Amino acid sequence: MGKRKDTTGKVAPKKQKSMTIWEELYTDLSPAVAEALREVRIKPEQLINMTDGDIMATPGLTDNGLEEIRAKYQPVLTGDSLPGDVSETQVGTAKLEGVTRQEKAPEGPRPANKRHDFRGGKAIRAAKSKVDPQKKYPLDEAIKLVKSGNITKFVSTLTLHLNLVAKDAPTRVELTFPHLAGVAKRVAICSDDLLKNIEKGKIEFDILVTSPAYMPKLAKYAKILGPKGLMPSPKAGTVTESPEAKAKEFEGGKTIVKAEAKFPLMHITVGKIDQPDSELTANIQTLLDAVKLKNITKATLASTMSPGVKLQLS
Repeated sequence: MGKRKDTTGKVAPKKQKSMTIWEELYTDLSPAVAEALREVRIKPEQLINMTDGDIMATPGLTDNGLEEIRAKYQPVLTGDSLPGDVSETQVGTAKLEGVTRQEKAPEGPRPANKRHDFRGGKAIRAAKSKVDPQKKYPLDEAIKLVKSGNITKFVSTLTLHLNLVAKDAPTRVELTFPHLAGVAKRVAICSDDLLKNIEKGKIEFDILVTSPAYMPKLAKYAKILGPKGLMPSPKAGTVTESPEAKAKEFEGGKTIVKAEAKFPLMHITVGKIDQPDSELTANIQTLLDAVKLKNITKATLASTMSPGVKLQLS
């Protein structure tokens, strides 16, 4: 008989999978949209591979919610840059310029609307052909190009992406847009009744303003409001001795623009695709004046799922 295999050695412990903490996901989205995605357990990496139709099948989501999601989580356009056509059922890996891209057959029901079919990339290529990626356009021309390159049927959102100077870049800027930029924010003032609603899980506001006297009571709900980005703070200007006056400012369009935590970048909603050019121009100019041109190295304007257009800053 052969020698018995020595099993006295230590067995390597199995690597445990990290648990998903759902409350920490989607803090960059509005509370209602974030809660809808958490309820059906959709992860951020799944969103970029889902069609608009699949996302809209999520209970509680509206067209505005879809726009908000697509502004943060752009879809993976798997056939746009690859030469030749790819079969809808083909599953394979294509390597292009050192990047590995996974081609995956779509799951679930396929929407009848052809605007969801990005696999051939025809709509994207047609939109990109109108924009010279090396050129910087004047603001009025850039707005017209973004509108002409819009490929969505819903009213998409216009976002300005700013690359800031590496040193001494502003991390937050407070400003008031002259015209409505995106969806109107719901502003609430802290009260005992509102605290009871929060305890019941009823959160019907996007901005919460309070006086310093209510902060000890609010501390109890920090775990609920904090992950959603709704916890008032003096730095954000939402803790004040005059909450009623501050609430009116926020309702009037006042907003706080923040840079990313680790990178000198800002992504700001400046309006909707169906707004007049004059309103979009005024909003963008107000934003550029608030951030200051000396702090900006590059500015790119884009709508939901459209190619970006670089702005001429000087």
